[in-house]
Amino acid sequence: MNHRLKDTDRCVMCGLCLPHCPTYGLSRQEGDSPRGRISLMQGLASGRLQADDKVTGHLDGCLECRSCESVCPSGVPFGRLMDEARALLREQRPDRPELPGIARPMLRGDATGRFMAGLLHTGQRLGLPGALGHLPGVSGKASARALALLPRQATPTAPRGTHTPAGESLGTVQLFIGCTGNAFEGRSLAAARDLLLALGYRVEVPRAQGCCGALDLHAGKPEAARRLAAGNLAAFGASDVPVISLNSGCRTQLREYEALIPEGAALAGRVRDLYGFLMEHEERLFGEQGLIRPMPPESRTMRVAVHLPCTLRNVLREQGAMLALLRRVPGLEVVELEGNERCCGAAGAHMFTHPETADALLSPKIEAVRRQAPEAIITANIGCSLHFQAGLRRAGLEVPVMTPAEWLVSQWQVSSG
Repeated sequence: MNHRLKDTDRCVMCGLCLPHCPTYGLSRQEGDSPRGRISLMQGLASGRLQADDKVTGHLDGCLECRSCESVCPSGVPFGRLMDEARALLREQRPDRPELPGIARPMLRGDATGRFMAGLLHTGQRLGLPGALGHLPGVSGKASARALALLPRQATPTAPRGTHTPAGESLGTVQLFIGCTGNAFEGRSLAAARDLLLALGYRVEVPRAQGCCGALDLHAGKPEAARRLAAGNLAAFGASDVPVISLNSGCRTQLREYEALIPEGAALAGRVRDLYGFLMEHEERLFGEQGLIRPMPPESRTMRVAVHLPCTLRNVLREQGAMLALLRRVPGLEVVELEGNERCCGAAGAHMFTHPETADALLSPKIEAVRRQAPEAIITANIGCSLHFQAGLRRAGLEVPVMTPAEWLVSQWQVSSG
């Protein structure tokens, strides 16, 4: 047995996870279930199975939503095992699924990623979204899929460097941008920065930070993920300053840095959820003299539906703070999107590499939006957001998809105190 996969032995094949597995729910094939995939991992690790198309297809089809892990009575670390299995697959089969050419550079926090993000923003400002299809390396179904997942309006990320509050500072926090911040999360990151500044915090956005490494790790590239982790450790420095991460996928990866590199525990322990951090200042935000001003009495109640990403529900289990924050906002009715217990199908790169499965998992959620008729969908994961936006466009539904921070800043006046 390959030592990297020895924890597969913890699985007792009880099947309690099967009702919670989205891919098994779609196909009803044992190879698409958690215990089926564990059996395949054991076959690969022992040499009894080769990485043929069938084995590879079952393992690559996993969303890594970790729903099975959250209900496993034996504590099987399924997410880590899947990452290790994919690394083993890559050793045997270098022809692993990859992101389309247009998507790869945008999902990097380096200079190339910032350049491509700049092209995206410029093209959108000029009203030339179709021109993106003529960029070098953009052709075929995979690139068409990537283009379809681009948001209709993207804004550059908050400037890196240090941002100082108007009044006395309560302390310092650091803001994690990651790779998607350059291209897709400008408004959300600016909103987070403004909320933290309004509270009285000095906000540092380290210039040298980059991708958290999740995409590489889940693609079977642990060494690339380790290099990115080491880069972020250097960028955020050795201190006890909280590191605020909006994206639940990135936050999960940052919290698990110790599994990648021994020194990663120092940064992992500093990583905070924005909404839990804000709720520590609940009175300052929502009290009689709160920073978030109540809606006028004559204003109607607004309704939003909250989508809970898998990483938030199954791994971080921090959805309570996000829901509590939104429910404190005057004049806002907060409902959970029907089907929150199931993955939406985005799953990092999965929505690019497995579009049919991704869209099949998203479809019931789009129908739930149609039934519940919210004025916005609130989520805390950029991949889920892009996936939802594309699905809503296909369905002809004009419903914005936003983070809680973006919603608060766009709909309510936030005072600087």
